[in-house]
Amino acid sequence: MENLITKNEVFIEEIFDASIERVFSAWTDPDKLMQWYAPDGCTFFIKKMDIRTGGQFHTCISNPQYGDCWCIGAYKEILPNEKIVFTLMNADENGDPINPVDIGMDPDWPGKTLVTVTFTEENGKTRLQLRQTVSQELAKKTGAYPSWLQMLNKMRNLFNQNG
Repeated sequence: MENLITKNEVFIEEIFDASIERVFSAWTDPDKLMQWYAPDGCTFFIKKMDIRTGGQFHTCISNPQYGDCWCIGAYKEILPNEKIVFTLMNADENGDPINPVDIGMDPDWPGKTLVTVTFTEENGKTRLQLRQTVSQELAKKTGAYPSWLQMLNKMRNLFNQNG
């Protein structure tokens, strides 16, 4: 049941030529996140990040063309080297939730989404599956989907640089 893909979710699957520990660490080590968790041409800033089940975060992706996109969220589940589940909400610089429409986003974009990232070891490589509770069609239209692809590509380059 869990492997079914619905039209109401983003689904991205990538294989990384890196150990599951390294790929999981790229998602859970703030220093590593800073190096890849922003689309091309953007920068990532962490105001608060407590990476544990029940922990919360407040981050910003700064885009020279569109400005700052602040987000808040909570880690619902962290299973080392297996799974990360977190909520993602648009927010302001103070960490207060805001309506995505108020910052110029598509009116159909949900105020809150759930992101689930799973990690599976396959012959020394890592299969990563990312799901987000928003329609893939809307995510492609708004740029969220290509942004995920760019970010995962930057993460892949991180492994290539570091051997």
